[in-house]
Amino acid sequence: MKSEQQFDATKHFDAKRATGYEAKIRRIVPGYEAMHDLSLHLLLNALPGQANILVSGAGTGHEVLLYARANPAWHVTGVDPTEAMLSLAAERVKEQGLSERIYLKQGCVKDLPPGPSFQAATSILVMQFIPDAGAKKEYLAELASRLQPHAKFIIIDLVGDKTTPAFGRFLSAWEARQLRMEENREDVGRDFAHIRRDIKFIPEERMHALLQEAGFREIHKFFQTYLFSGWIAEKGA
Repeated sequence: MKSEQQFDATKHFDAKRATGYEAKIRRIVPGYEAMHDLSLHLLLNALPGQANILVSGAGTGHEVLLYARANPAWHVTGVDPTEAMLSLAAERVKEQGLSERIYLKQGCVKDLPPGPSFQAATSILVMQFIPDAGAKKEYLAELASRLQPHAKFIIIDLVGDKTTPAFGRFLSAWEARQLRMEENREDVGRDFAHIRRDIKFIPEERMHALLQEAGFREIHKFFQTYLFSGWIAEKGA
């Protein structure tokens, strides 16, 4: 059996893709603004005072800036393996005068100093690129090890069981939506070829099992649009 290949974000999100990422991600992901707004308010409700927040997959900076602007007592650390994306994020952080409260590091969660430093963490549209042959479990374990007991964790991913009729129904409807929205049908074709080829879908039950194995509890679903699903969980004591 052929093993799953690790998706290389550093090659996919090059300088050209990084520049247009913000506009494109809003077009292609149904509910993109809602997923971030809901995540923000879950954190505001859970962490009203001072807190250190970890953002895995900081990208071009939308999420780290959202959190830093929302609460002046929050400090945000963003990690991302892609130099082009993180360079744009750094420019935006500097322009908005938030360099003292936002720290950006090129790399992955495992490249951060060990130890429970954070009261919350998010992983939005990140783990879906990681194969489920031990790497997903390792990724969640690395995140959990950086969290203090009872810290909140938000994860949103493309999730689904490819063997079910529902998976095909949602994927087809999503693709049809994009074909109606986009003028260039070839671009849509390439996007969905990328989704079918590179996204490492897992069923919801597997997501729950992985979170529990990593030491998370109180796992509650709060978001879904088509194949995108989001949960909030708590790091065990």
